[in-house]
Amino acid sequence: METLLSGAIFESYITTLFLGVFLAVGMTSLLYWVNDRTVSPFIVRHRKGIIRLAALVYLAVLYEIQAMQYRLDPQMSVFGWHWAFLNLMLVSLYVIIVDMGDWFTATLQGICCGIYLWFYADPFSPVVIVTFVIWLAVLTGLYLTRERLMNSRLASYVGMLILGLSGIIGIYVSRPRTFDAWWWVRELTSFVILGIAVTEYRRTIQQTDAKTAELQSVAAYQRLAHSDVFTDDPRMLTQMFTSARANREPLAVVTLDVDHFSAFNQRYGYLAGNIALVDVADVLQETLTQGNVNARLFRSEGEEFSIGIAGETAEQVAETVKTCLERIHQKQFAVGGEPVVLTASAGIAMLEQADETIDDVYKRADDQLQLSKKYGRNKVSGSGVPETIAVAAPKPLAFFEQEIIDGTPAGNTKWGAELLLRAKNPRNQQWELPERFDISVEQQISFITEVLIRDRALKRMTINLTLAQFSNSNTANSLAGFTTAAYGPETLIIEITTVPDLSTIRRVTALYRSAGVKIYIDDVGSDNSYELVRNILPYIDGVKFAIQNLRPKEADERIQERIAFWAEIAENAGIDFILEGVETNEDMAFAQGLGVSHYQGFYFGKPVLPGRDDD
Repeated sequence: METLLSGAIFESYITTLFLGVFLAVGMTSLLYWVNDRTVSPFIVRHRKGIIRLAALVYLAVLYEIQAMQYRLDPQMSVFGWHWAFLNLMLVSLYVIIVDMGDWFTATLQGICCGIYLWFYADPFSPVVIVTFVIWLAVLTGLYLTRERLMNSRLASYVGMLILGLSGIIGIYVSRPRTFDAWWWVRELTSFVILGIAVTEYRRTIQQTDAKTAELQSVAAYQRLAHSDVFTDDPRMLTQMFTSARANREPLAVVTLDVDHFSAFNQRYGYLAGNIALVDVADVLQETLTQGNVNARLFRSEGEEFSIGIAGETAEQVAETVKTCLERIHQKQFAVGGEPVVLTASAGIAMLEQADETIDDVYKRADDQLQLSKKYGRNKVSGSGVPETIAVAAPKPLAFFEQEIIDGTPAGNTKWGAELLLRAKNPRNQQWELPERFDISVEQQISFITEVLIRDRALKRMTINLTLAQFSNSNTANSLAGFTTAAYGPETLIIEITTVPDLSTIRRVTALYRSAGVKIYIDDVGSDNSYELVRNILPYIDGVKFAIQNLRPKEADERIQERIAFWAEIAENAGIDFILEGVETNEDMAFAQGLGVSHYQGFYFGKPVLPGRDDD
């Protein structure tokens, strides 16, 4: 032991170990960039092939670097051949099988390792074969449990240690030798150090990306607060006032204030407050846009907003403002993983003939706002409102499940489920379609959690997002973080019915891929043509064909032609294909004839509330 720990030998050991750390971290960084960060169309289109080729090149480079180091540094012979190569290979293989989830690459590397062992083992005995088979079984187990390993730091370390230990044992028994405690200390210590370096580096990258997205949101808020659309500068509102007076058109000024926001800032901090105000501004702007009203949104000060609405009657303005308050109340704001409900109060004032400046209108609106706060907040007062009215509490919402069936095994087993939003009518206590589907990501996560509690056997679930939700980085980061959490779903699939542009799909899919979230395009063949979808095929994981969208207007033969076309497109692209709207034996027989293996529709059952029999 003293000889082994002499200065030159120890220096050689440390040098090789540090070289191994740099190589392993560099490999991890490259694979993460290719798999999750890059937006290059060529790399995205050929991502899997690049990862597979890089993994094999990496093995060859490792082996050659080690051989060169042995030639340059004779001290390495003390440690025995291949120890550095072995540790780096095991760590890189763990990253590929768990983080990348590429079974083909893992198989290729497993074959290479078998060939390597064939030449290195002396003799190639039954013991060597058994240890190699055990190592392959461990590798397979890691692949099958990869999502759970990614969700737990402890489980990830345990999995890496088991893979390393089984691999090291395989090398140890491949040559006749006497027991060498230093050999084991060197191997295990080196592997643990490499494993910790790679794992923590990978987590740091993911956390940095998430934090960057959050800071970008805050930066966006600051830019928004100083833009012409959303600003302290009242000139735009003054121009609206001047135009309305000159043209004798109605003009409303609305002042809106987030309730109890000082207490929110004190409890959660000003950074969280800024992010919440971004979300409030988004809700207001989206509501005004959807209402098709001529409105401009401004930030007055702090948590107060002003809205100028032209060309609407007092009653119409009151209805629009009431809708704005309802939308704010319905949204759950995520603060440190905790859902928080906010409310707002508003005052409305209409332009009157005696008003000389916009300040006259604004003062009356502000007086009405104070009246709303006086009567309990979450209320609207002023022009068009017969009396100060409270905003109605939103209808209870929940996700219903509709099963997606895997038709490959006998018996049509449950593959997963689409989660469909429903609202409970308080008058008849019946579940029905909600007035709007674009609920907040916090509500999505809350409802998914309820489904997971009620249906613990559910392995895959799909949820629907609007294009605006899908394109939002905060939504993507929230769903990605939820999916990788220990309490998150095993597999989450995002469905979108509106095809995004290429730049959006590149940016957003990188965020989802980091958590293993899959992306499907819904309604192909009806609402979404091949011309719209073909350019984004490399970025998505599946398509859904909805028969029910075509039944009222297309003949069965034409529908079947389209199904066959899209099934072939999916197969050629290497992505999933789900046939939705299956209702008859004829639908099933035709789909099975095409080799379609995943189905959804009333043929298998209506959507139901998880854990209950009624729908």
